[in-house]
Amino acid sequence: MAGKNVIVFPTDFSEASLAALPWARRMAGEMQAEIHCIYVVEEPHIYATLDMGPVPIPSVEELSRSAEKRMASFASAHLREGGIITRVLVGRPAEEVVRYAREKNAGLIIMTTHGYSGVKHVLLGSTTEAVLRHASCPVLSIRNA
Repeated sequence: MAGKNVIVFPTDFSEASLAALPWARRMAGEMQAEIHCIYVVEEPHIYATLDMGPVPIPSVEELSRSAEKRMASFASAHLREGGIITRVLVGRPAEEVVRYAREKNAGLIIMTTHGYSGVKHVLLGSTTEAVLRHASCPVLSIRNA
């Protein structure tokens, strides 16, 4: 099922991200839509500021395998009610959420925001804010207080 009957529910596997799940379920019922729960693996970055010698970093394949296991565990614990499609993607989270929603012609993206401001916002950025700016469908942002 592709099209307006798809709701994209991004997660980072945190308890905070679960705040959007009841909304996704409710809207899926109203829209007769499928929920697509997605997680995005970011490619590792090395920032060389000190000479620390070789720093082992996991490969994208290792990170993806680990994310698939975490998604299976997350789905088992929180998505038991069935009908929810899970996907692990690789890239920058906001870009991949928007791309996935466009590819599926999603009718809605539902995600949480941590509500960071000030220095935390500058340092951590805001995936939700970037999705809100670039998505071609409506985005329901649930603030996790």
